[in-house]
Amino acid sequence: MKRSLWIAQALLVGSASLWGCASPSAVQASSRPVPVASPAPAEANIPGAKRFMFEQWAGPKVPVWYFRPEGAPATAPIVFVMHGVKRDADRYLSEWVDTAKENGFVVVVPEFTSKAFPGANGYNFGGAFTEDGKEVPRAQWSYSAIEPIFDAMREVEHLSATKYWLFGHSAGAQFVHRYVMLGLGKRMHAAISANAGSYMVTGREVRWPFGVAGAPGGEFDFGRAFASPLILLLGDADNDPNHPSLPHQPEADAQGPHRFARGQNFYATARDRAEREKLKFSWSCVIAPGVAHENGKMAAFAARIIKSPSAPRAGEDCATLD
Repeated sequence: MKRSLWIAQALLVGSASLWGCASPSAVQASSRPVPVASPAPAEANIPGAKRFMFEQWAGPKVPVWYFRPEGAPATAPIVFVMHGVKRDADRYLSEWVDTAKENGFVVVVPEFTSKAFPGANGYNFGGAFTEDGKEVPRAQWSYSAIEPIFDAMREVEHLSATKYWLFGHSAGAQFVHRYVMLGLGKRMHAAISANAGSYMVTGREVRWPFGVAGAPGGEFDFGRAFASPLILLLGDADNDPNHPSLPHQPEADAQGPHRFARGQNFYATARDRAEREKLKFSWSCVIAPGVAHENGKMAAFAARIIKSPSAPRAGEDCATLD
């Protein structure tokens, strides 16, 4: 199917409000997703997957790709998957399909396009500031799309989950951990940040987006950030200092030579600050052995965390998940 046809379908799908003045019957009729075709530059069709255009928020329209396994009940866990720097939501979804089938997850991948959310500022850093440094209203932050999309998914697929999991890999992991640190995600069960290239470190002297100084939303609240459930998932083979998409701003390079080191350093320094300031610390750190910068392989480890009856123990040293 040509991209122009897909865009026309998507606009028709997302034309009515999911709440507000629209009637329930109008919501169900107008928000019904269309089967996923293969819009350029998609790699291939994803059997059973669907998408719709989400526009019921203050920011730009967001294509939402998702997969609900056949027979998945209304109570199925909802797992958001945040794509990487290439904004290839279709590939990220395709790499989660088998994991979704095996575990009964509803996997949701919002596509933050480069046109609507340009650069790292528009996506990785949540679109919280304009390019000239002016803070954007909170309702227009990229971060602010997640909870309304959760409501839309519940409505569209008649799901009853009251909380969601939030997973991000690479640039998506940058999105996820900053989302958590800013105290967002009121209905989030927990977040998994996998193989981020740079972090919002907890030293007061480092400025946003690489530190807490000048962070959006007013004075940074360490207690709120550390109390939010965040799991650092790190591939121990993601250790290439010359990886083509590894950030190399001075502030990023100061965090370590590669992603594996940066993730461990971020976790250790955050835990140290929480201990010094006697703050509740709900973060944990898990190592995926033998995994490099690979979303598909990290998905299997993330699924084990999500399905486990007990979460990784908060505040302990990074532990390998065998």
